[in-house]
Amino acid sequence: MESTQIIVLKKTAYRENSWILNGISPDYGRLSLVFAGPRKSDEGTATADLYREFEVEFNYSEKSELQNVSSLELFTNFDAVAENPKNLTFLARIGDFLLKNAAENLPMPYTYDAMRNVLCHLLLPPETPGRWTMLESSVVIKIVYLSENGLLPECADAKQNELWENLVAAGVENTALPQVKGNYIESLNRYLSELMQFHHLAR
Repeated sequence: MESTQIIVLKKTAYRENSWILNGISPDYGRLSLVFAGPRKSDEGTATADLYREFEVEFNYSEKSELQNVSSLELFTNFDAVAENPKNLTFLARIGDFLLKNAAENLPMPYTYDAMRNVLCHLLLPPETPGRWTMLESSVVIKIVYLSENGLLPECADAKQNELWENLVAAGVENTALPQVKGNYIESLNRYLSELMQFHHLAR
Protein backbone atom coordinates (compact mmCIF):
# COMPACT_ATOMS: atom_id res chain seq x y z
CA MET A 1 0.00 0.00 0.00
CA GLU A 2 1.36 3.40 -1.03
CA SER A 3 0.42 6.77 0.46
CA THR A 4 1.04 10.35 -0.62
CA GLN A 5 -0.67 13.68 -1.26
CA ILE A 6 -2.22 14.70 -4.55
CA ILE A 7 -3.53 17.97 -5.97
CA VAL A 8 -6.26 17.08 -8.46
CA LEU A 9 -5.83 18.94 -11.76
CA LYS A 10 -8.23 16.95 -13.93
CA LYS A 11 -11.10 14.55 -13.34
CA THR A 12 -13.06 12.35 -15.71
CA ALA A 13 -16.15 10.24 -15.13
CA TYR A 14 -15.20 6.57 -15.37
CA ARG A 15 -17.66 3.71 -15.49
CA GLU A 16 -20.45 3.77 -12.95
CA ASN A 17 -19.81 5.71 -9.74
CA SER A 18 -16.10 6.17 -10.44
CA TRP A 19 -13.70 8.96 -11.37
CA ILE A 20 -10.29 9.10 -12.93
CA LEU A 21 -8.34 11.73 -10.99
CA ASN A 22 -5.21 13.15 -12.62
CA GLY A 23 -2.88 15.31 -10.59
CA ILE A 24 0.58 15.83 -9.19
CA SER A 25 2.16 14.32 -6.13
CA PRO A 26 5.34 15.31 -4.29
CA ASP A 27 6.43 11.65 -4.14
CA TYR A 28 5.20 10.18 -7.44
CA GLY A 29 5.12 13.09 -9.89
CA ARG A 30 2.17 12.72 -12.25
CA LEU A 31 -0.40 10.44 -10.67
CA SER A 32 -3.54 8.95 -12.20
CA LEU A 33 -6.03 7.39 -9.81
CA VAL A 34 -9.26 5.45 -10.14
CA PHE A 35 -11.56 6.52 -7.33
CA ALA A 36 -14.59 4.27 -6.93
CA GLY A 37 -17.29 5.79 -4.81
CA PRO A 38 -20.27 8.13 -4.82
CA ARG A 39 -19.84 11.11 -7.12
CA LYS A 40 -21.60 13.34 -4.63
CA SER A 41 -21.67 13.51 -0.84
CA ASP A 42 -24.81 13.50 1.25
CA GLU A 43 -24.70 17.32 1.06
CA GLY A 44 -24.83 17.16 -2.74
CA THR A 45 -21.24 18.32 -3.33
CA ALA A 46 -18.63 16.47 -5.37
CA THR A 47 -16.61 14.00 -3.29
CA ALA A 48 -13.50 14.47 -5.43
CA ASP A 49 -13.11 17.74 -7.27
CA LEU A 50 -10.56 19.89 -9.04
CA TYR A 51 -8.02 21.90 -7.06
CA ARG A 52 -8.46 19.90 -3.90
CA GLU A 53 -5.55 18.40 -2.02
CA PHE A 54 -6.03 14.86 -0.73
CA GLU A 55 -4.20 12.35 1.39
CA VAL A 56 -4.46 9.19 -0.67
CA GLU A 57 -3.65 5.51 -0.23
CA PHE A 58 -3.53 3.29 -3.29
CA ASN A 59 -2.40 -0.11 -4.47
CA TYR A 60 0.53 0.49 -6.81
CA SER A 61 0.69 -1.51 -10.03
CA GLU A 62 3.51 -1.34 -12.55
CA LYS A 63 1.21 -2.82 -15.19
CA SER A 64 -1.11 0.18 -15.38
CA GLU A 65 -0.86 3.95 -15.32
CA LEU A 66 -4.15 3.97 -13.37
CA GLN A 67 -3.78 3.25 -9.67
CA ASN A 68 -6.76 2.07 -7.61
CA VAL A 69 -7.57 4.24 -4.61
CA SER A 70 -8.19 2.49 -1.31
CA SER A 71 -8.50 5.66 0.79
CA LEU A 72 -9.05 9.32 -0.14
CA GLU A 73 -9.16 11.97 2.58
CA LEU A 74 -9.60 15.68 1.95
CA PHE A 75 -6.61 17.64 3.22
CA THR A 76 -7.11 21.15 1.77
CA ASN A 77 -10.06 22.59 -0.09
CA PHE A 78 -9.27 25.24 -2.70
CA ASP A 79 -12.79 25.25 -4.20
CA ALA A 80 -13.18 29.01 -3.79
CA VAL A 81 -10.67 29.67 -6.60
CA ALA A 82 -13.47 28.69 -8.99
CA GLU A 83 -15.48 31.77 -8.03
CA ASN A 84 -13.30 33.80 -10.40
CA PRO A 85 -13.49 32.59 -14.06
CA LYS A 86 -10.05 34.09 -14.74
CA ASN A 87 -8.61 31.82 -12.07
CA LEU A 88 -10.09 28.77 -13.78
CA THR A 89 -8.64 29.71 -17.16
CA PHE A 90 -5.24 30.35 -15.60
CA LEU A 91 -5.27 27.14 -13.55
CA ALA A 92 -6.40 25.10 -16.54
CA ARG A 93 -3.28 26.24 -18.42
CA ILE A 94 -1.01 25.43 -15.48
CA GLY A 95 -2.67 22.07 -14.89
CA ASP A 96 -2.42 21.14 -18.57
CA PHE A 97 1.28 22.04 -18.60
CA LEU A 98 2.06 20.02 -15.48
CA LEU A 99 0.10 16.94 -16.53
CA LYS A 100 1.77 16.92 -19.94
CA ASN A 101 5.30 17.40 -18.64
CA ALA A 102 5.45 15.78 -15.21
CA ALA A 103 6.76 12.22 -15.32
CA GLU A 104 5.28 9.24 -13.51
CA ASN A 105 7.22 7.95 -10.51
CA LEU A 106 9.55 10.95 -10.54
CA PRO A 107 9.23 12.94 -7.30
CA MET A 108 8.53 16.66 -7.75
CA PRO A 109 8.24 18.07 -4.21
CA TYR A 110 9.28 21.62 -5.17
CA THR A 111 6.84 21.94 -8.06
CA TYR A 112 4.12 20.42 -5.87
CA ASP A 113 4.73 23.00 -3.14
CA ALA A 114 4.80 25.82 -5.70
CA MET A 115 1.45 24.71 -7.15
CA ARG A 116 -0.05 24.50 -3.68
CA ASN A 117 1.23 27.98 -2.85
CA VAL A 118 -0.18 29.42 -6.08
CA LEU A 119 -3.60 28.06 -5.09
CA CYS A 120 -3.22 29.62 -1.65
CA HIS A 121 -2.47 33.03 -3.16
CA LEU A 122 -5.38 32.85 -5.60
CA LEU A 123 -7.67 32.43 -2.60
CA LEU A 124 -6.52 35.72 -1.10
CA PRO A 125 -8.39 38.98 -1.79
CA PRO A 126 -6.63 40.95 -4.57
CA GLU A 127 -5.75 43.79 -2.19
CA THR A 128 -3.88 41.46 0.22
CA PRO A 129 -0.27 42.69 0.67
CA GLY A 130 2.22 40.26 -0.83
CA ARG A 131 -0.42 38.34 -2.80
CA TRP A 132 1.07 36.90 -5.98
CA THR A 133 -0.49 38.14 -9.19
CA MET A 134 -1.28 35.67 -11.98
CA LEU A 135 1.84 36.85 -13.80
CA GLU A 136 3.98 36.26 -10.71
CA SER A 137 2.30 32.89 -10.16
CA SER A 138 3.08 31.94 -13.75
CA VAL A 139 6.75 32.81 -13.22
CA VAL A 140 6.82 30.84 -9.96
CA ILE A 141 5.48 27.64 -11.56
CA LYS A 142 7.77 27.90 -14.58
CA ILE A 143 10.97 28.74 -12.76
CA VAL A 144 10.43 26.13 -10.02
CA TYR A 145 9.60 23.40 -12.55
CA LEU A 146 12.60 24.23 -14.73
CA SER A 147 14.93 24.43 -11.74
CA GLU A 148 13.72 21.17 -10.20
CA ASN A 149 14.24 19.35 -13.50
CA GLY A 150 17.69 20.79 -14.18
CA LEU A 151 16.51 22.87 -17.13
CA LEU A 152 17.24 26.34 -15.74
CA PRO A 153 20.63 27.53 -17.02
CA GLU A 154 23.19 29.16 -14.79
CA CYS A 155 23.88 32.77 -15.72
CA ALA A 156 27.26 34.47 -15.88
CA ASP A 157 25.73 37.27 -13.80
CA ALA A 158 25.94 36.25 -10.13
CA LYS A 159 23.19 38.70 -9.14
CA GLN A 160 20.86 37.21 -11.74
CA ASN A 161 21.55 33.73 -10.42
CA GLU A 162 20.86 34.86 -6.87
CA LEU A 163 17.59 36.48 -7.92
CA TRP A 164 16.42 33.31 -9.67
CA GLU A 165 17.39 31.19 -6.65
CA ASN A 166 15.41 33.54 -4.41
CA LEU A 167 12.40 33.30 -6.73
CA VAL A 168 12.55 29.50 -6.61
CA ALA A 169 12.89 29.54 -2.81
CA ALA A 170 9.96 31.96 -2.44
CA GLY A 171 7.80 29.80 -4.69
CA VAL A 172 8.57 26.64 -2.74
CA GLU A 173 8.49 28.14 0.76
CA ASN A 174 5.59 30.57 0.18
CA THR A 175 7.58 33.61 1.24
CA ALA A 176 7.66 37.13 -0.20
CA LEU A 177 8.92 37.33 -3.76
CA PRO A 178 12.16 39.30 -4.19
CA GLN A 179 11.75 42.94 -5.17
CA VAL A 180 12.48 43.67 -8.83
CA LYS A 181 12.36 46.79 -10.95
CA GLY A 182 10.03 47.81 -13.75
CA ASN A 183 8.67 45.10 -16.01
CA TYR A 184 11.28 42.50 -15.05
CA ILE A 185 8.69 39.86 -14.09
CA GLU A 186 6.97 40.23 -17.46
CA SER A 187 10.30 39.91 -19.28
CA LEU A 188 11.28 36.91 -17.17
CA ASN A 189 7.96 35.23 -17.89
CA ARG A 190 8.59 35.56 -21.64
CA TYR A 191 12.14 34.23 -21.25
CA LEU A 192 10.94 31.21 -19.26
CA SER A 193 8.29 30.47 -21.91
CA GLU A 194 10.98 30.59 -24.61
CA LEU A 195 13.16 28.31 -22.49
CA MET A 196 10.30 25.82 -22.17
CA GLN A 197 9.89 25.89 -25.94
CA PHE A 198 13.63 25.33 -26.37
CA HIS A 199 13.39 22.20 -24.20
CA HIS A 200 10.37 21.01 -26.22
CA LEU A 201 8.07 21.04 -23.24
CA ALA A 202 4.41 20.66 -24.06
CA ARG A 203 2.35 23.77 -23.37
